[in-house]
Amino acid sequence: MASVGARPATLGGLPTKTVDVPICAIFLACYLALAVTNMAIFLYNLRRLKRRFRPSVFMFGFCMARLVTWSVRIAWACDPTNTTLAIVSNVFIAAGVILLWIVNRIFATRLLGEYHPRIYTKQPYSFIILRLPYVLVLCCLPMLITAVVQEFSNPGPRILAIDSIILKVALAIFLGFAASPFFVLICTYLVPQERDKDEIRAMQQRFGTGTTLTKVTVITVATALLITELSIRVATILQVYPMTAAPWYYSKATFYVVVPVFELIVLVMFVVVRVDKLFYLYGKNEVVPEEEVEEMEMA
Repeated sequence: MASVGARPATLGGLPTKTVDVPICAIFLACYLALAVTNMAIFLYNLRRLKRRFRPSVFMFGFCMARLVTWSVRIAWACDPTNTTLAIVSNVFIAAGVILLWIVNRIFATRLLGEYHPRIYTKQPYSFIILRLPYVLVLCCLPMLITAVVQEFSNPGPRILAIDSIILKVALAIFLGFAASPFFVLICTYLVPQERDKDEIRAMQQRFGTGTTLTKVTVITVATALLITELSIRVATILQVYPMTAAPWYYSKATFYVVVPVFELIVLVMFVVVRVDKLFYLYGKNEVVPEEEVEEMEMA
């Protein structure tokens, strides 16, 4: 079995008991608290208000994936030469955040639906905006996992070259998907509206409460943080440096700031602003509570 220590530099470097174990334990507690919070919000909406806000389930799933991520990193810190733990840790770090990208994009497309109902509901626009990006990302996920696993198995030059191409394609699609809420926001404001104000207002009352400014701010902040995280991870994946001469953005400090801290900021923001109200999609026959109608009118 090859030693992990002989490998090139990776983001965050080799975990150690003295540094990584206590830090990962803190993040485990944070993600556990947010997992409980998101599931509690989902169950409250389901049982009390009869609302099924699925993004809360996705955020719960993301928190659970991160619990596995930091648990495996603790195990890796206790056994730094274990290649299997290194592979699992890197796969979960790379793949787990996809659920958070999906949640953020759902919010962006629901804002688009407020102003452009026809684009949101009619084919082929609905498929291109609401289905195709998720299909592409889910198809790229096994490609990414395969490339990461094969990298740790010391394949020959030909396999490494093929994996490099696959990895670049997958990362380009991931970057496009993570940044897509920005493009959706641009379309929301630049594409001419096809319905009159009354029709648009009626559609807006199906897409949650809160001001448009609040929704745009939440989406913009989340997208900026997630893109920054992914960009640094891409830079460290596509470059090769020895562990003794890696640039600053390979450091543990950078790793723990741009991965768990940025993700926690996004999750906490989603909870604090109550995205379950802000981006809830009312059914066509669902009655909007009077207090929420007042909030919509104020918006």
